[in-house]
Order: sequence, then structure tokens, then C-alpha cells
Amino acid sequence: MENRKNTILLTVIAVATLLVAVVGATFAYFTAQGGEAVQTPVDVTTAQTSNGSFVTNGEISITADQEDFYQGAGNKTGRATATVTYTASSTAASDFCYTVGLQVTNNNFVYTTDPTNTPELTFTARKQASSNTELEEESPATTLIDAQDITTTAASTLIQIPTTAGGAEYIHQISAGQGATVRDQWDFTVVFVNLDSDQNANTGKSFAGQIKFDQVECS
Repeated sequence: MENRKNTILLTVIAVATLLVAVVGATFAYFTAQGGEAVQTPVDVTTAQTSNGSFVTNGEISITADQEDFYQGAGNKTGRATATVTYTASSTAASDFCYTVGLQVTNNNFVYTTDPTNTPELTFTARKQASSNTELEEESPATTLIDAQDITTTAASTLIQIPTTAGGAEYIHQISAGQGATVRDQWDFTVVFVNLDSDQNANTGKSFAGQIKFDQVECS
């Protein structure tokens, strides 16, 4: 009887130890996975075994603190970069198309000047045209959105980026030769503009946005 009790006791201890180990391992796993992402690759596959990927370095965020308002403090900038890479199949040249935009997730900035509508929060998007990764010289970067006023742009707004400055076409296309790899490099900035005026109404206000890519059909 005593041996049986000891056996049951040891079994209970073993099960309890196993549960603790499993819970601890699960917690550690989710903790490791739940941290702030540095890069978020999204792989997509097209016909003929060609493939593309989007890689971004996270969200853009700005918070206006009290120390940001003194005269001569300068502007405050939030920045993100991204790379779109496409590799054509070894059998044929092909194209890859996508859209890109800034998805506003939070924004409570306001205008503080009189007259109003002087930009206090601006968005700029620049694209380095697709180039073969084997080339030593890169193509020049083009500014597609230049300091667009987003001071009071509402959360949930998607600011789509056109293929040309001021244009109305939003499908970006990469063309790759047979077996070649090409890429588009992106640079995004949101700037809180120091106007050297009374902007205290924006103290503690914040902005957050994420870069959003979507693969689309080439027209």
C-alpha cells in the first residue's frame, strides 16, 4: 500500500512538473514572437515559379512632447523603409505588380495656427526605381509624395502612393528578365513641423501608421 501511495505521489509530481515546463515553454514562445517586429517579410508567388517579397521595418510613430516646442527645436521625424524584391523564373521574363500606401492607425494632431491649415504633420514617400541586384549603380530615387499635409488625417485612412508625383495610377510594376532579380527600395517619412509658434495644443498628441503592400494583377 505504501509503495502504491509513493507511486501515485511521484506520478502527480511528474505531471505537475511537466505542466509547469509546458506552460513555461509556451509563455517563452509567445514572448519571443510577440515583441516589436523589426522586419515583416510577406512572400508571394506568381506563375512559372517566380516569386516576390515585401519587407518593411515596422511602423512610423511620432509623439509630440513638451520639449519639442521651444523655438529653434527643429522638426521631429519618424521614418520607415521597405524593399520589394522580385525574381523571375529561369524560363521566362515576367512582371510583378503591387500597391503601396501608408495605413494611418492613430492620429490626434490638430492645427494650432491662425489662419488654420498650416501643415504641422507631413508625409513624404520616395521610391528608388527597380534595378537589377547585380548592378553596381542604383537608379535615382524619385519623390512620389512630397510633404503632403496629414495633420488631421483620420485613423483608418489609407494614403495610397501613386507611380508618379501627382499621378492617379497606383499599380507599381517591376519587370525582370529571365532568371533575374530586381527590387524597389522605399523610404517613408512623417515629420512634425516646428513652426516656432504656439503649438502647445499638440502637446502629448501622437501619430502612428504602417506601410501596407498588396500584390495585384498587372494590367
